Amino acid sequence: MSEEAWRPVIPTGREDALNEEFPSYLREALFRWMARAVNEDRGYVYRNRFIDFQNAARTDIGFRGEGLLSWDNQVLPSLRKLDDATFTNLLDYFASTTHFAGGASEHPLEKPLSDGGSAWTVTRWQQTKARLVKRVPDGVRKAMSQALSGTDAASIKLQEAWLDAYGTNPRASVAYSHAVVAVETAALSVIPVGGPEPTLANLFSILEAETPKWRLVFRDSPKAPGAKSLAMMLRTIWRGHESRHGRPDYADASLEEARAAVILAATLVQWFTSGVVVPVAPSPAQTTSGR
Repeated sequence: MSEEAWRPVIPTGREDALNEEFPSYLREALFRWMARAVNEDRGYVYRNRFIDFQNAARTDIGFRGEGLLSWDNQVLPSLRKLDDATFTNLLDYFASTTHFAGGASEHPLEKPLSDGGSAWTVTRWQQTKARLVKRVPDGVRKAMSQALSGTDAASIKLQEAWLDAYGTNPRASVAYSHAVVAVETAALSVIPVGGPEPTLANLFSILEAETPKWRLVFRDSPKAPGAKSLAMMLRTIWRGHESRHGRPDYADASLEEARAAVILAATLVQWFTSGVVVPVAPSPAQTTSGR
């Protein structure tokens, strides 16, 4: 929840508890945004957005036919009766099909969700849309924002991993796979590797060489050599991906494993795309001998 959010002078005991459901007080605050999402005008809305949701979700929430509906007298009573799962999916559907300005730093849904103590927040999706995802601590979210807001191929794949790890319908193994692909895409765009189908595994020998040609921008240390430390992080996410191959003891990734992989992937993607991983400058002797 936002540190700037108003807090009751007399504590209620619910200030710091995140709610995965949508109680009435939170729904009422969200209805204002939902009215804009369905283009409410002078108290009326077209029912087509709700019809489209019913079809996409393969569920019937009672909307029929064509034409206008009264927002206050017909739509809101129906929305107040929805079970939490359906309401969550409806809110996510509206967020994912409503334009989110590219230059906006925060989605308009974030404030009512945060102020209301919701366990859900919003993340940018496909650059101009948004999706509901599980809330993480503000510090983590801010640290992740740069990697998750990029438009390069690695960042887009990372956004898919984040959605599959923290979204309304989490898919742990899929999230882990997307995280690995995001790191591979970012890493192989910086460090060239031969071969028709290079993967992260091809980078290990390059980074673990006695005199690696790549380093981190941090000051190097014999106790924590940058290239080898980077290789260890890559090995961690690569070897931890047990669900990548079928075998007799196959097991899907757990949600905890997937979310940890996505967090690690975000760090690695940001490093590769922001210039933290750089080539080692040739020594004076190498420069001289090359003349």
